[in-house]
Parts: sequence; C-alpha cells; structure tokens
Amino acid sequence: MLVTVAICTWNRARLLDRTLAELRGQRVPNGVEWELVLVDNNCTDDTAAVAEKHSGALPIRHVVEAKQGHSHARNRAIDEARGELILWTDDDVLASGNWIAEYARVAKAFPDAGYFGGRVTPWFADEIPRTTRAMIERNLELLAPVYSLKDYGEAVRPFAPNEGPFGANMGFRTEIQRRFRFDPKFGRVKTGLIGADEVSVIRAMQNAGVPGVWIGTTEIQHYIPLERTTPGHFWRYFEALGRTQVRLDGAAPAPTLFGRPRWAVLGSWRARAKSWIGRRRGRTDWLAYYLTAAKLAGYADEARTIRTAQCPS
Repeated sequence: MLVTVAICTWNRARLLDRTLAELRGQRVPNGVEWELVLVDNNCTDDTAAVAEKHSGALPIRHVVEAKQGHSHARNRAIDEARGELILWTDDDVLASGNWIAEYARVAKAFPDAGYFGGRVTPWFADEIPRTTRAMIERNLELLAPVYSLKDYGEAVRPFAPNEGPFGANMGFRTEIQRRFRFDPKFGRVKTGLIGADEVSVIRAMQNAGVPGVWIGTTEIQHYIPLERTTPGHFWRYFEALGRTQVRLDGAAPAPTLFGRPRWAVLGSWRARAKSWIGRRRGRTDWLAYYLTAAKLAGYADEARTIRTAQCPS
C-alpha cells in the first residue's frame, strides 16, 4: 500500500522544521510505502530551505500552490497524491511513531470505510505561564475547537453519526477524496480564521452514505503558542466560528436589529454581560458566556453580510 501524507503550509518554517523532523521517526511496516506532499501556499519565509533540508530523509515532494487559501492548497495536494490513502496533518504538529502504520492497518481492516480520524492532543509552548496552561486545561472541552483538539478515546470503531475528525489528524481513501474536494469558501486564508473546510467535506460524505472509522490508537500533538492563549484570540476564533456556521447552514429568516438577526444580537449582548459579571465575581462559567457572545456576534455579522449581498440597496 502506498500512503500519501499531505501538509499544507504558509509561513511556518520553524514549526514545519520540527514537524518534519518528527516524521522521520515513523515506523512504517513491510508492505507500506509513503510519500509526503508538502504544499507551499505562497510562503515568503524559509519553507523551501526546510523542505530541502529534510528531502534526503523523507520522501518529500515540495509543490507551490499559487491560489491563496487552505482549501486551494488541499485540493492541490489531492491532485498530487499518488497513494491509496491520503493522510492530512498540519505544519505545527508532532505525530506519533505509529501514525502512518495505524492508518494503513485500520484501512485494511475496514475496507468499506471512506474516511478516518485520530486523536489530536495539545502540545503547549514552553513559554506559556503555568497559570494560563492550567486555565486552558480546565476548559479544554470549551477551547478544543480553538486548537483543533479531538479525543474520542483509544478505541478503533466506526464514527457515531454526530462525530468526525479534525484536519490535523484525518485520512481518506484517495479515490473517494477526489469525489469530495474542498470548497474554497471555507478554510483559512493567510491569517484569517474561517475554517470548516474538512467539516463540509465530511458532511458531504456522510450525506452520501460514506462510513468513517475513528482510530484512537494514533495521536497527533498540536502546537499551542502563547499568542493563542489570550481572551482576545478566543473571541476572534469563536467569532469566526459563528461566521462559519452561517456559511455552512445558512441563516434562517428572523427579525433584524441593525441588519442582523435580532435574536443573535441580543443573545450576544446578554452573554457578554453575564461573562463580564461572572469574571468580576470570580465565577468559573464566565468563559463559556464569553465564547457564546463571540460566536453569536460572528453569526449576526455574517448573516448581515450575506443578506446585504443578496439584497443590495
């Protein structure tokens, strides 16, 4: 079996270097070969030099995708893939040594499965203060989307209907992936936070009856830098989640306030007030209200944007 590992990158040469160094430790069994497709999405840093540094130890093909955006880069990786399986991860991760081997093993054991996913756990930057790290760990369930964390346990089993993988640790049979490509209206573009490119693909597969399998026996550690541990970053991320929800599901007709759904505007204001009061009083639920406020604010703004585009004045 030939396996394609795909990494899409934009200006993270230092972290990419660590990720590629870790991939050198993959324990690939007999009968499995792999290639690494590194899609450079117009990087202006030392990405090319990092790719060259590891080219002797890893089966790298470094390609450049000129269309900016994560979905464009992922679609380029699909076009470049030669493997029977295509495994996706990020440029800021540490992969367990059995990562490729477990995907190959489980894909063989579940021949009808079209997609797969495994655990994504946190890799904290050394400079994060202990108090900040403790706060994140206490609220890991709430903040899991911010860091693309996913953990359904260590079993290998079919996904439940409401489950799916995150992009830092997921895989597809390549022939099926080519039928379900990534939609460029989703996915990050440079520093933007609109995501859900894999969510839209998994939804389409599920709607088409394609089964998936959870591989809890493999793990990816996803890097958490200091700058992504602030309330300001949490707000921006969950605001983008609200916008993404509208792009995925649309916005139901509703009375408006300032051109935005009134229920979302008022809900955001109420949640923000509860968050402010709760934080001043030392309550532990202030963060949940804060994230709700951000998500509703993003939902309201995106609904207004789409409504304005559909009904220009």
